[in-house]
Amino acid sequence: MKKTMAWIMAAAMCLTATACGSTASSTASTAGSTAAGTVESSSVEGAFNLGLICPLSGSSAVSGQIMQNATKMAVDEINAAGGINGTIPINLVAVDDEGVPATSVTAMQKLVEQDKVNAVIGAQASSCTLANMEITKAAKIPQITPASSNVAVTQSGNDYIYQLTATDELHMRNVMGYMVDENNAKTFAILYESSDFGTGGFKIASTVCDDFGLEMVDSEVYNSGDTDFSVPLGKIKQANPDFVIFWGYHTEVAMICRQMQQYGIDLPCIGQGYNSPELTNLGGDAVNGVMISTAFDAANPDEKVQEFDKKYNELYGGGYDQNAPQSYDAVYIIKDAVERCIADGKDYTDGETLNSYIGNTQWQGATGLTTFDENGRMDKDLLVIAIENGEHVIVKNYN
Repeated sequence: MKKTMAWIMAAAMCLTATACGSTASSTASTAGSTAAGTVESSSVEGAFNLGLICPLSGSSAVSGQIMQNATKMAVDEINAAGGINGTIPINLVAVDDEGVPATSVTAMQKLVEQDKVNAVIGAQASSCTLANMEITKAAKIPQITPASSNVAVTQSGNDYIYQLTATDELHMRNVMGYMVDENNAKTFAILYESSDFGTGGFKIASTVCDDFGLEMVDSEVYNSGDTDFSVPLGKIKQANPDFVIFWGYHTEVAMICRQMQQYGIDLPCIGQGYNSPELTNLGGDAVNGVMISTAFDAANPDEKVQEFDKKYNELYGGGYDQNAPQSYDAVYIIKDAVERCIADGKDYTDGETLNSYIGNTQWQGATGLTTFDENGRMDKDLLVIAIENGEHVIVKNYN
């Protein structure tokens, strides 16, 4: 996360077709957006059709592009080695849901009904995943979201959805535990976005704070796209908490930090959702000292982390968040499940069969060992990172 994202290069690379195997060719996606926000593509005979649904336009396009980059990186690696099981190429079909739930439903319908995908990776926003996962459930197609952290995703009784990211509750406990253990905090305020993600975080904070002996002295909400945070920040300053929890995305959090600096509000800030290379680009020195709960960071010296970081930087110029390695691992988890199906003489093209193998995953990847509980939820130890002089520094490693 030490370089600025080379977006033009990354976008161009994501539209490039990749040779794969000896029996079929693979396409990542082809140019041209439809009114539904999808990227035109088609299934490839003899290939494993893998769907990717994420925001490639709109306010969350940065996060979506990162997911697409990492997914394509894994697909290209597998195809260069001959494909799944050495013989089955992966055809990556990407659709743009713009980060809008209604658009996400339409885009998912295209993946399932027109592109005949065997599995899906995505979406990015929890609200989009909660909306579109009913389609994959009805079609019995396994879906792994590497980014949606709302606990409701895997509390719905949907047997075909998997959460390859830490839940908001796990992140909240990480945040509160760290501030109590390392900073002797007693009180906090929370500033959150009025989305499913943000309001979910607020509800969790209200529920679990007693477990840590913390008192919530103020809670403030804002809308995505807001630019003036003077009123909520004034209330937080008056409440004078020991720390502030941010539960939102990088664009607004960067502006909030700039305005805190402007108004002379000097409080420790920590949270989740804004671990993006754009945070420092937009926030400048105002985000120095801000802390983030995350499952992955390139500052981690682990060999697999550094291997992923090197590959991603070489291809796309750096600048990614935890959704990149989680998207990358999602591809390999699906590959592993297909290969176990084949080894057992099972039909991997049957969604119900493939789903059962994904549910029994034990995959050691860039983000560590992945297993899923009975609800499809991943559970991992988390990091706390701080931004120092524009760089990420691990301040707490629970691994």
